[in-house]
Amino acid sequence: MNTNNTSERDRLITRYALTTSPLYEPVHAYLAPLSLPPHSSEMEEAAHRIFDALKTSVTNRMAKDPELEAALNTIAALPQATISDFYRAAFEDVRQPDSDITRTYVSVLYARALQHLGRDVERDKSTFLATAQRLFEDSRATLAGTLGYLEALHPDFVGHLVLEAEARRAENPFFQERLEHAAELFHRYGDGDPNWLGEKAQPPTVMGVENLGSSAALPAHMAMAMTLHA
Repeated sequence: MNTNNTSERDRLITRYALTTSPLYEPVHAYLAPLSLPPHSSEMEEAAHRIFDALKTSVTNRMAKDPELEAALNTIAALPQATISDFYRAAFEDVRQPDSDITRTYVSVLYARALQHLGRDVERDKSTFLATAQRLFEDSRATLAGTLGYLEALHPDFVGHLVLEAEARRAENPFFQERLEHAAELFHRYGDGDPNWLGEKAQPPTVMGVENLGSSAALPAHMAMAMTLHA
């Protein structure tokens, strides 16, 4: 059989397998807001600036608050522990030439965070910023609830999310554009250093606990806490 035909067959099998999984619906609910273009690129830039302000606030708080650092350690353990061999292998069936698991993971989380911020910033920027700061800094009950939800996620949720996001990149130009723009904005946290990108089809260990304080890992964990919740 022709190699190209074999690759397309593998892609289709993987693609349809995703839609039959019980994880398809919760993952689709998470990704659906990214299926259409944003209201404007200016809105995403404004959301990025708000997120950056939150990141600075959390960075300052971490130095004084062991409980917050412990919570972020819990979040950091999720992506590197929950992408199974099956999902890493399946990722190769749908992977775009410029992709790796970490880039897709970070891009979809950050695109979702910007969408979330942009929606609420449009309503009331000052109130939203104050609420978001309380989420990451002061509200122990809210943080505990977020951690409880994240820890209760299906073990394959993160793997399924990354795989579905990668598959949709090739199918929806609006989705692709939003992930690409999110990656460009997120790259600013890496200070131009590409080392936050992972190896192809490997868990995003560069986002793991041992790199909690890195310029790229912290915003990824914040994006997860902000967007993956009950």
